[in-house]
Amino acid sequence: MTYAPQDLRNISVTPGTGFTVALFVRDRLALPVASDVPALAPGVEARAVPDDEAAALAAEWRAWWERLAEAPAGRVVRPASERLATVFDAVVDEARAWDAGNVRPNLFLSEDDLAPGFVPSPVGDPGVPVVYDVELVPVDGAWHRDIGPHRLLVGTRTWEDPAAMEAILRFRIERLQGQGPRSPRAAPRTWHLTVDGQVFTVSDRPHDPGSYDFRWENGPIEGYGFSLGTSTREPLSEDVLRREIQGFVEGYEV
Repeated sequence: MTYAPQDLRNISVTPGTGFTVALFVRDRLALPVASDVPALAPGVEARAVPDDEAAALAAEWRAWWERLAEAPAGRVVRPASERLATVFDAVVDEARAWDAGNVRPNLFLSEDDLAPGFVPSPVGDPGVPVVYDVELVPVDGAWHRDIGPHRLLVGTRTWEDPAAMEAILRFRIERLQGQGPRSPRAAPRTWHLTVDGQVFTVSDRPHDPGSYDFRWENGPIEGYGFSLGTSTREPLSEDVLRREIQGFVEGYEV
């Protein structure tokens, strides 16, 4: 997901706000889920619920986490179950504020923001662009997790470790670049879509079939938008693109 036409060594880096909100709910209610994901740091004040309620919410939370992994990077998704959605509605504003205070509030990190020594040479071949999203999650200790071939969750403390990020990113980016043909650069195809009064400029990526960039032209923040890449690399229909735009706008308004 990108908020501006800016590239960081072929990598888009944004806060993983949707996942952070889910982890905030987990830690606030002390739910017995995702034991392999560290607690948020700094810690969230726990307000544990009875064991039987925690067990029921835990099952719903796992389904919610899976939905987040399928949603575009950075999107906050409301839980499908009404019981967990009630909890979500009660804490989402607090969770968003907590995320903004503990992950860099500028929504795209530039090279000037990186620690000295971070990836001293470009990761991969700059002439072969790829779709790759890194989402930052403020968890305790060293941690990262692949969400798919083009998407990675990284703990903020790991992100701040140049040697760790060098090892994590180089292999993944070079592997993706090795899967696609090295064809000459071509200009993207760009068009406009209007969904419920919201105007988006959509561009495809010639070197990454099935990948699109969306810019919200009349949105609340200049340059705001998102990117989408399919695992099949097949082009998406206009109806699918419109549904993605609708879901993005609805997620922003939650």
